[in-house]
Amino acid sequence: MRNLFLSILAISLIGCTAPIQEKQEVTITTNDANDRKMMLIPMGYDEGIIEMTPEGNAYRTTINTSPTGFYNLVSIKGQTQSIIPYYVPVTEAKSETTLTFGEKGAISMEGSDDNQALAAYLNDYVNYTRSLFASNANWSNPALVKGFITKADSIVSVYDCSDEVKEFLKIWSYIHTHNSYDLAARIQKGKKEEVPYKREDLLPNPYKIFDSPLATLFPEAHTIVYGSLPNQNNLDSALIYLDTHYTDTTLKAKVKDYIAGRYVTRFNYADEFEKGLERLQKATEKYGLDPSHAERFAQLKATVPGQPFPENVELKDANGNVVDFSTFRGKYVYIDLWASWCTPCLKEVPALQKLEKELKNDKVVFLSISIDAKEDAWKKKMQEKNMHGNQLWDPTNSLGQALNVKGIPFFAIYDPEGKLYMHGAPRPSQGPGLVMLLEGLK
Repeated sequence: MRNLFLSILAISLIGCTAPIQEKQEVTITTNDANDRKMMLIPMGYDEGIIEMTPEGNAYRTTINTSPTGFYNLVSIKGQTQSIIPYYVPVTEAKSETTLTFGEKGAISMEGSDDNQALAAYLNDYVNYTRSLFASNANWSNPALVKGFITKADSIVSVYDCSDEVKEFLKIWSYIHTHNSYDLAARIQKGKKEEVPYKREDLLPNPYKIFDSPLATLFPEAHTIVYGSLPNQNNLDSALIYLDTHYTDTTLKAKVKDYIAGRYVTRFNYADEFEKGLERLQKATEKYGLDPSHAERFAQLKATVPGQPFPENVELKDANGNVVDFSTFRGKYVYIDLWASWCTPCLKEVPALQKLEKELKNDKVVFLSISIDAKEDAWKKKMQEKNMHGNQLWDPTNSLGQALNVKGIPFFAIYDPEGKLYMHGAPRPSQGPGLVMLLEGLK
C-alpha cells in the first residue's frame, strides 16, 4: 500500500480508527548503558536531535509525533556510533523496546515486530555487505547483487510488519541493490571486464517502488529517480515523464528541484542564453518549479562572453579596502580564482608567477582572487607563496557564483572595457598556448 503515511486522511485510508497522538513516550532499554548516549532523529521531519534521558539501563524521552513515524535511533559509546532505523506508529502513545548490543556491531530488538524487522535487516545488510568484499565474491552472478532484496523479502515473511515498515524495507533494499550494482560495475571495470547483466535485470523501474512519501526519507531517492528518467538532460522531457509516472507530491518536488538545479548549473550560457531562460521560465510556470532557479539562471548571464563584470561582486585588498573592478579598465585582466586550501590552485602559483614575469604584453594585467572564508588563511598563504601583484579577496565567492564556477583553480579573461572575453581560460601550467593567447591581446 502506498501514499498512506503523511496525514490523518492517509491513516484513515488503511482503516485505522485510533487517534493520532500529539506526543509519544519512547523508552529504550539496553543491555549496556555504561557511558552510552542515545538520541532520536526524526526522518523527513525537521525536529532536530532529541536526546534521551538515561535512567539506569533505560533511556526515555517524550517526542512530538513524526508524520511518518520513522526515526534514526543513534547510539554513541566511546568512538563507536550506531544508527538504527526505529518506527513508532503515529497512533501509539507509548513505545517500549529492548535493544541488545552484541559482538561486531550486531544488534537485536524486542518489542514490536516492526522494529525487530528493521533491526534484522540492518544486521543482514552489515553482514552481507562484508561478504560482497570477500576475495571470492562472484560479481558476475546477479543473485549476489540482488541479495539485499532477497533478505528484505525474507524478513517480511517472518515478522508481522505494518504496511509502512514493509514499504520502508522495500525502498531501503532497492537502494542497497542499486548501489551494489554500481559497485559491481566499478570492480569489473578494474578487472577490464563488464558486468554480464544490466541494472534493469535486477530492479524494476523506480516509479514502481519510489512513488511513496517514504522515498524522501532516503537521501539517495531523488538522484536514483532522476537517473532513471529518459532524456534526463532535456528539461521538458524529464518533467513530463516525472509528472506522468509519479504521483507523490513530496518526491516529485524534490526531483523537480534537482532537475532544475542541474539545468541551471550545466547549461552552456554562451549558447542561446535567451532561449534557455525562456524555456526554464515556461517550465517553472507549467510544472511548478521553484522560481529561484529561473532567477539564478538570469544572474548567470554573466558567464556569456561580452557581458560586463558582475555588479554584486565586492573585492577587498589586504588592507580591507574595497577595490572596484573598473580600476583595471583599459587592460585585459587575466583572473585566477583560488583558495589557500586548494592544492591544485597552489600548484599553479609558480607557473603564474613565471608567466607574470616573462609575459611581453603591457596590455595584460594579472589578478588573483581568493575565495577563502577566513582572511587570515588567505594572508598566510600569500606570504608563504610570496604572492605579489594584484591580490584580492572574495570571501563569499560571489564572483565564482556569478560565473557558475564548478571548481577551482578557475581562470577567466576580461577585456579592456570590463567585459568577459574568455570564460574558463587556460591555466598558467598549460604553457606556450596561454602565452601565445595573452601576447596576442592588443
